[in-house]
Amino acid sequence: MIGLLILCAAVFTGIGIFHLSCALIDVPTARTSKTMMRAKKQTGTGEEKLFDVYVSKLAVGLSRFVKLDPVKKNRLQTTLAIAGIHLTPESYTLKAYITALAVALPALPCFTFMPLFGFLLLGLAVMMWFATYYEAFDYVKKRKKIIEAELPRFAVTIAHNLENDRDVVKILSSYRRVAGPELGHELDVTIADMVTGNYENALLRFQNRIGSTMLSDIIRGLIGTLRGDDQQMFFKMLTVDMRQIEQSNLKKEAAKRPKQMQKYSMMMLFCILLIYVVVLSVEVIGSLGSFF
Repeated sequence: MIGLLILCAAVFTGIGIFHLSCALIDVPTARTSKTMMRAKKQTGTGEEKLFDVYVSKLAVGLSRFVKLDPVKKNRLQTTLAIAGIHLTPESYTLKAYITALAVALPALPCFTFMPLFGFLLLGLAVMMWFATYYEAFDYVKKRKKIIEAELPRFAVTIAHNLENDRDVVKILSSYRRVAGPELGHELDVTIADMVTGNYENALLRFQNRIGSTMLSDIIRGLIGTLRGDDQQMFFKMLTVDMRQIEQSNLKKEAAKRPKQMQKYSMMMLFCILLIYVVVLSVEVIGSLGSFF
C-alpha cells in the first residue's frame, strides 16, 4: 500500500513538473501541436510524433545551458544538416538526454517495491539515448550507402556523355532524370548551386555533403573536365574500379549471411536429391513389371 502511494505521488509530481516546465518554456498545448502536425501532414512536408514536438521544444529552450566540444559540435552539425534535422547540435544532444530521462524517471519509485522492473527501465533509458542520439548518424550512413550503390552507374553515364559533350551541368541534369531519390536530391542541390555560383565550389560542397571516397574520384574527374582536361580515359578506368568495388561489396554482404546462404543451399540440394529419388523410384517400379 505504501509503495502504491509513493508511485502515485511520483506520477502526480512528475505531471506537475512537466506542466510547469511547459509553461515556463512556452511549449504549445496538445491541441495546438496536433493542429500544426495535421497541417504539416496535409502539406506533405512530413510527419512527427507529439512526444517529439514537446521534447524538441524543451530541448531548444534549455540548449543555452549545454556546451559541446568544438570538434564534436562541427561533426554533429554537418550530420544534422545532411539528415535534414532543423536542430542545433546542443538541442539535438539535449533531446537525447531528455528522452532517456523521461524513460528513467519512472524507474525511481519502482526500486522501492519492484527493483527488477526499475533496472529494466534504466536499461531501456540507456537504449533510448543511443537510439535517439545516433538516429541522425544512422540515417546519414544508410543514405551514403544508397548513394554509393548508384555511383558506378553514375560514372558510366558521365563516361558516355563525355564522348559527345563536356558541359558538366548538362551531364548532371541528364542523369538527374534517371537518378534515385537520394542522389537525385543531391544533384538538384548541386545543379542549383552551380547555376547560381562557382562550379568547382558547388562540386566540392557536393563531395563534402556525402563524404564518400568513390564520389571524391568522380568529383575530381568533373573538376578536371571543367578545367579543360580530357577525362574520358579517367572515367573509363574509374568505372572498372567501381565495378570491382561493387562486386567486392556484394561478396562481403554474402559472407555476412552464411547461415542463410547455407539454408538455401541445403534446400536446393534436397530438391535435387528429391528429383533423383523420384526418377529412380519411377524407373524401379516400371522395371518390376517385367519380373512378374
